[in-house]
Amino acid sequence: MLGWPAILGSVILALAGLFRREFRFLVAAAVLALPFSWALSGFPVIQSPVFLLPLIPFLSAYFMYRDREMLAWIFAVPYFLMIWLLLNVIHAV
Repeated sequence: MLGWPAILGSVILALAGLFRREFRFLVAAAVLALPFSWALSGFPVIQSPVFLLPLIPFLSAYFMYRDREMLAWIFAVPYFLMIWLLLNVIHAV
C-alpha cells in the first residue's frame, strides 16, 4: 500500500475512471492514494502538503459524478503531474 505498486495502481484506476466516465474508479484511486501520500508527507508530523494529494482524485470524482467531464479531467491533470514529478525525483537520486 505504500510503494510503487500502490502509486501505479492509483494512476491506473484514475485513468480508467476518466476514460470510462465512472466516478467509482476515481474514488478508489483516491482511497488507494491515501497511504502513500501520507507517508510521503511525513505523517503524523506533517512536513509537506503532499498529504492533500488524494483530494485531487476526490474532486475529479465529484465532477465526474456531476457530469462535468472537462472539469474532472482538469482536476486530474495535476495529480498525474505530481506522480510524474515523484517519478523524476526518485530517478534523479
